[in-house]
Amino acid sequence: MKKFLVLFSLLIGFCGAQVYKTLITSTYSFDATSYNNSHKIAVKNLTKLMNDTIHVVYHSSDSLFYVLSTDEGLQWQTPLYLGKGRHPAIDLDKFGRPHIVWEYFDTTSGGIDIYYDCLNDTVSPLRINLSDRDATLPDVVIDSNLVAHFVWQEDINGKRHIYYRNYSMGSLSDTMRLSNYNAPLENNTGPGISIFRPNNRIYVLWSSVDSSSYTPFRICYRYNEAGNWSGINSIYEHFRPLHNISLDYSHGSDSLSACWEDSSSGNLEARFYGGNPGGGYPTPGLSRYPVVSTVGSTWSYLFWDEDSSGFKDIYYHLYYCMTGWYARNSIRNFFSINESVRFPNACGAYVIWTQGDTPPYKIYFANFGYPIGVEENQLKNSLVFSVYPNPFQNATNIKFQIPNPKSQTNSNSQIPNYKLQIYDATGRLVKDFSRLTFNVERLTVLWDGSDDSGHKLPAGVYFVRVESEGLKQVEKVVLLR
Repeated sequence: MKKFLVLFSLLIGFCGAQVYKTLITSTYSFDATSYNNSHKIAVKNLTKLMNDTIHVVYHSSDSLFYVLSTDEGLQWQTPLYLGKGRHPAIDLDKFGRPHIVWEYFDTTSGGIDIYYDCLNDTVSPLRINLSDRDATLPDVVIDSNLVAHFVWQEDINGKRHIYYRNYSMGSLSDTMRLSNYNAPLENNTGPGISIFRPNNRIYVLWSSVDSSSYTPFRICYRYNEAGNWSGINSIYEHFRPLHNISLDYSHGSDSLSACWEDSSSGNLEARFYGGNPGGGYPTPGLSRYPVVSTVGSTWSYLFWDEDSSGFKDIYYHLYYCMTGWYARNSIRNFFSINESVRFPNACGAYVIWTQGDTPPYKIYFANFGYPIGVEENQLKNSLVFSVYPNPFQNATNIKFQIPNPKSQTNSNSQIPNYKLQIYDATGRLVKDFSRLTFNVERLTVLWDGSDDSGHKLPAGVYFVRVESEGLKQVEKVVLLR
């Protein structure tokens, strides 16, 4: 029998969405959710409202644990002990099965190795690295053909280099060094791996330092497309340090999105690249271990460690396609936390972190939701708008009412300059009612869940947007099938 523990839950309104945090478990490692180059949290369906199964891995006192929530993080199962190890990474295949890599300290040899396991098969964990050198900070991604791709770093004569290997149909591939063979003095650290557009490219990014170069600090990458590796490229170079790269959680549905620590301004900042435009904001303290999570062109969630207020905190900056960057705050301030929080890791609207100043520490989860923008939310008292029933299966009624209707209508009692549109979870317009004629006596539309071509839309989250004479509002609606 599964034992569910709800240790803490806080439900509050946030830009029209429900934002809550829950306590996952305790840990004896202050860095249980580090580092940001690898993914500690994974979900299969980012926008499947209240049906997301969330998978989390972490370490505690050099032991590995896996924990699961089947109701979008409201309740968490008892953590499963996986064995000795630290700094794990997780990904899900297309069937929702978790795949994990981690560091393992070999007490016999005194070295550090990389191991891999799929939790839903009977195969014993596999050692990934072949050398007797220390191998650390692994990451993993599973492609649509169920091939597991691994990256990690290895120490060679006091310098680190980036290595890659994959596992398919019960066999491990040859090991490939991705960093430069002809630059023995380079130091390459913190590789991340994920799959992006176009053509399901498997990107590997890492930070590199070459003391012989005019711009010694670089964010390097290579990608594999249809089995062929690109050469080594860089997306950013500077003469000041660049560290701790992080890649978005993606399986080919989004464009390349990444972040890293950037000292180019003279202060350590979190720099974000790709995804939705812009993001982040300058802070007077040290900004470290950034992570980014984007969902199509609709949402972006940015988190990073920050000490601007004199203590360990996590800052965030949120984006919504209807309004742009709409929320910036810190987790300590937003949830009224009076102890250190650190090492965020994100997937979609979900984020986890390690919290506390003395052991045992705690691992928390928060759901920042898929909200409407601040601008629309502030206008709710001006433009009355409802969608009922919600969720719905066959049809739902969309009703709206504008303030001071006489001043907003023409001589024929028609509402001028209005829009009534429905978008899917990617921000794509699927239904436009703006061609209909409305007046003050008729402000209701029946939507049957079809698009403009009359085709039935799949189950999922949709957004109904109403605009009239500068007033606008968005409501989330869930279509069931």
